[in-house]
Amino acid sequence: MSPSQPFPRRLAHSALKLALRFWPEESLEWGQALAAELDEIEKPLVVLTWAFGGLMLFTRASVAHLWSWLKLPAGARLSTTSLPLGTTPPILPKRSRLFTAMVLIVTAAVLVLPQSREAISTVRESWTGYQASSSDLRTLEKLAARAEKQKDARTLAFVALNLPDRERAIILADRAVALDPTLAWIYASRVDSRNFSQLTKERVARLLTSDPNNAFAQLIAVQSVYVPRYTALLSRHTPTDRETEAAVTGDPDWAARMVLAFRAPRYDSYFDRNWRLTQEVWNHEPSFSAPLIVGSLWIHSFPDILSIKTYSNRLMRSAQEASSAGDAQRAQSLIFQVDAFGRLMTDQGERDFERLYGLHLSEQATKALQDLYLRTGDSKQAVTAANRLQQIETQSNTLVHSFRDAKPSLTRALERKAFLVQFSAVFAVLLALATVFGLLALELRRERSSKRFPRLGQAICLAVDWAPIALLASFIALLWAFQPFANILRSARSVESASAAWHTMHFQGLFLLSNILDPLFDPMTAYNFWLSFLCALVALALFLIARGFLRHKQA
Repeated sequence: MSPSQPFPRRLAHSALKLALRFWPEESLEWGQALAAELDEIEKPLVVLTWAFGGLMLFTRASVAHLWSWLKLPAGARLSTTSLPLGTTPPILPKRSRLFTAMVLIVTAAVLVLPQSREAISTVRESWTGYQASSSDLRTLEKLAARAEKQKDARTLAFVALNLPDRERAIILADRAVALDPTLAWIYASRVDSRNFSQLTKERVARLLTSDPNNAFAQLIAVQSVYVPRYTALLSRHTPTDRETEAAVTGDPDWAARMVLAFRAPRYDSYFDRNWRLTQEVWNHEPSFSAPLIVGSLWIHSFPDILSIKTYSNRLMRSAQEASSAGDAQRAQSLIFQVDAFGRLMTDQGERDFERLYGLHLSEQATKALQDLYLRTGDSKQAVTAANRLQQIETQSNTLVHSFRDAKPSLTRALERKAFLVQFSAVFAVLLALATVFGLLALELRRERSSKRFPRLGQAICLAVDWAPIALLASFIALLWAFQPFANILRSARSVESASAAWHTMHFQGLFLLSNILDPLFDPMTAYNFWLSFLCALVALALFLIARGFLRHKQA
């Protein structure tokens, strides 16, 4: 075609030439005839009209070709030629491509439901120890960018508490506290031996300025000084008790800080504050996965048990020395300090661990008081101390078994649902792989492959026929089995107490989901061994059923 020809003719020729490259083989002659007739037309407008009609014919031919192709099973070819005599036709599935595509589309529609995304993300992260997913991390970064732009201090504080990158997190924490100094408690809410170096004197000062009468804040200030030194000691060798005490009490201000902590009128570990902040952001950003929310409570800082133990032991030794010297009043006063701090942790602690350790301190102090009263002949006070010990034991037993608040029947029902959730999820993954592999193997296979491996071809065809349906059924079973856990997570959004939320989501929810996987990691315990043995028997039964079905098909 000459470049000097009018533009409409050149456009028509180019359009039909492109259409001929993709024209279905069964009607290609029509397309070639259209293109040939184009040169006989003289008027430009008629040329364009002819080309447009040709393109419409190409569209109808392509749609008809696609529809015919979809009605065939996967791996089948549209061919106008018949097979030679004596040639065995290839092994093909029974269901059409259209049926398989419709089932997969319905499955995809189920997967995009919010309930499905929550169930899938929760189960997936139960396989990785409930670590924050990449989707959660991207959402956190978007939240941080938006909060910085809007100067939203509380959202910045939430992101700082949950970002795994502690360098980035401490920068966001500083910005949040600069916008709202009352948020200085976030400095004390996520500290461990790896990031105490970030808790500088300036940040500790902001924390103590915002909450000077809090024993927990004083304990964090103590930790910020000795933990780096104690960590360095641990890296060299296992320290003795004397070396540990020397590392902890080596700072001149340690004793003064501990006096302030033991005499503080309040004990607030900021656990509830952390939960209220998390709950606030979670309700505004429901796309966050449940493991991230539970993780914000899991990584919350613990009290400085080492300093508390060291200081309380020092007070108890001083009380024993005073008692031996005949100064019963001073001994009683020193023991009362330990008991008072234990009561403070028990009454105002927001986690069972804190309450339990507070009861341990009170038990230690009460036993010492009982011995002191018996030595001084004060039998009335000794009886009071004995009664107090019984109360402490009752409280301790209640806290130890607090995670068993759910009825045994409910726990067993949740365990069964958790097993079904994990089984459905694993089965769905296997079915998805079988579907993808089967479709690719059939659509891309060579003619000789099915003849050389007939049994493999039959297995692939069986997978393509039934795996998509089973995949849809598995996802529906997963959603149905996950409903109790979805209800637990939904109810946690309105729980005000952090401890109650932790018990609800962890012990009654996500813990059961991950606990079901224990046979994979520790298969040799008695329970896990028999559970693994049962799963192996079920897998063997399914294999025998599938094998028998294939042999029946061959017959």
